[in-house]
Amino acid sequence: MPQKRKPPRLWLRTETDSKGRKRQSWIIKDGSRNIRTGCLAEQTEQAEQALHDYLAEKYEAPRGGRASEITVGDVLTVYLDEKSSATARPRETEQAIGRLNEFFGDKPLSDIKGKTCREFAAHRATQAGARRDLEILRAAIRYYHREYGLDVVPALTLPQKSTPRERYLTRSEAARLLLACMGWERVSEDPDARWRRRPYHRGSHLARLVLIGLYTGTRPGAIKALQWMRNTTGGWADMERGVIFRRAEGERVAHNKRKPPVKIARRLLAHMARWKRMDGWEADRTGLRYIVHYYGKPVVKENKAFRSAIAAAGLSDDVTPHILRHTRGTWLAQRNVPSNEAAASLGLTVEEYERTYLHNDPEFQKSAADAY
Repeated sequence: MPQKRKPPRLWLRTETDSKGRKRQSWIIKDGSRNIRTGCLAEQTEQAEQALHDYLAEKYEAPRGGRASEITVGDVLTVYLDEKSSATARPRETEQAIGRLNEFFGDKPLSDIKGKTCREFAAHRATQAGARRDLEILRAAIRYYHREYGLDVVPALTLPQKSTPRERYLTRSEAARLLLACMGWERVSEDPDARWRRRPYHRGSHLARLVLIGLYTGTRPGAIKALQWMRNTTGGWADMERGVIFRRAEGERVAHNKRKPPVKIARRLLAHMARWKRMDGWEADRTGLRYIVHYYGKPVVKENKAFRSAIAAAGLSDDVTPHILRHTRGTWLAQRNVPSNEAAASLGLTVEEYERTYLHNDPEFQKSAADAY
């Protein structure tokens, strides 16, 4: 009876170099194959990592079968290899798969119950984050079943959706935030307090982000990617037509993160025309690419500068960059803009817009309230 083949393993081999000196190094033995790791005898941890990477590359997840025999890790591996790069947010999908695999990886699919989903939500700490990760797990299971087949498809229990955001900026708060972005700060907490120039201010780029956010409701990530010319990595501003195209050429977006074009308000258009001249776009000259930039470079993270601005403006810590979008939706409701037009400018369905913003309209349900 033939001997059962051993799995790949590490082996410390003694070698002789060209000068006749002996040294020990780790190799991976896989049957008759010897694979060098490049690790010496004392580099045990690096050698173990090399073996782990080798096994990960070599491993082939099963395709189809019984839910009691296929692990969640197998399903996530298939989804990562075949589908994740085609999702709207590949990097976020890969990060979620890593978190899911750490918690569920060695469990068979049949072990997924409401209890295990709730345990993951508690492990994840945030309900919103747990819901997003479990949605990716659900998509992975459905993809696996559609492509290869399962005898039983487990049902996932997701945490409840978070309630709509209530906080938005008033007109005076928005003005204070803009002043802070341009380098001013309030002397005290008194509403009538004087303002003074902040020394060594370097956050003027935020003023562009805030104005575009307030006038268009575009998400901060999309604003940072906006450019003055058509491109394949972000949206762009067509100044002649007065339209911001928030989606890059050929970009795929998630169904709940739509990026429709938005008309530029007259006041914002004047600001943007001035910014474009400042960025070197005059006559036939080509200037800086990004509309919101930090000394010519694209803005990657604005959180630190934004926190500094809200502190200078005397605003509360619950004011985040995303509040600009919520403020735009609330102001549209307060101005009685038709729901279909307001929803379209924000990239929402009418139902989503009315559920999230309409109750902030001072005239909300006035006719029903005064019916008798």
